[in-house]
Amino acid sequence: MIVGARREARAAWLFLAPALAVYICFALLPILEAAGLSLFSWNQGQARPAWLGLGNYAEAFADGIFWKAVLNNLLLAALSVVVQLPIALALAAMLAGPLRGRWLFRTAYFAPMVLPTVVIAFFWRYFLLDPADGLANATLRAVGASGADWLGDPRLAFGAVFSAVSWKYVGFHMVILLAGVLAIPKGLYEAAELDGAGAWGRFRHVTLPGVAPVLGVSALLAVIGSLKYFDLVYVMTAGGPDHATELGATWIYSVGVAQHRVGYSCALAVVLLAVSLIVAWLVMKFRRGAQPTGGAA
Repeated sequence: MIVGARREARAAWLFLAPALAVYICFALLPILEAAGLSLFSWNQGQARPAWLGLGNYAEAFADGIFWKAVLNNLLLAALSVVVQLPIALALAAMLAGPLRGRWLFRTAYFAPMVLPTVVIAFFWRYFLLDPADGLANATLRAVGASGADWLGDPRLAFGAVFSAVSWKYVGFHMVILLAGVLAIPKGLYEAAELDGAGAWGRFRHVTLPGVAPVLGVSALLAVIGSLKYFDLVYVMTAGGPDHATELGATWIYSVGVAQHRVGYSCALAVVLLAVSLIVAWLVMKFRRGAQPTGGAA
């Protein structure tokens, strides 16, 4: 038995080796290199990095723009869970039923996920939200209301960007939750219906408890994705106006590329990684403490 277990362990490591090699080369080693560079001052014009110790981290903890960006990340994560997941769950529950042409709706809802992010950003920025010719303002003017500068007004920009992010990712979460809904035994719905449960009762006492583990996974993915989000936001607003849509990744990019402060940007990246790990740990702990206990009505 010991020999067989060792063979199984060797086989498992052999299967894991390619993925581990990719992870080490493209994730772990860059993280370690960034952590090392964060201890140096390396700006434009310097021939080589200069030792700075924890100076970059001291500056990072006093950087008001960076912490505003981190708060925007956390707000994006919270809104993703509170807004995107309920919409995705409602769509999954609807598309799991006997809906005519449901394959078409499934494709339509998931389509934004497979579109290039730059295409989505330009679509929202110039076709929907352009203050002069965008569809949103044209619709408002058609009903007698005044238009708005959706991406130029600090009060509106974050909501506009979040709408674009949600449009892209609601379909992604819908597919995950749809798999969870379809895995629920049909007998539970039949038993609930025999007990007199209506549509809402079946959803509350059968669908919701049955899909809760998958919902937790989807929430974790939404939170982690929100903490590292970059491309769509940068193309739409580059973090503006007045840093209203600034995220941790967009500010790190601005510091490292636009300001040529490589060492400081690495320190910001390490801090953001630490924040992300803490938030992910809290979400996983909450998931373990909120396991469903309900059953069919």
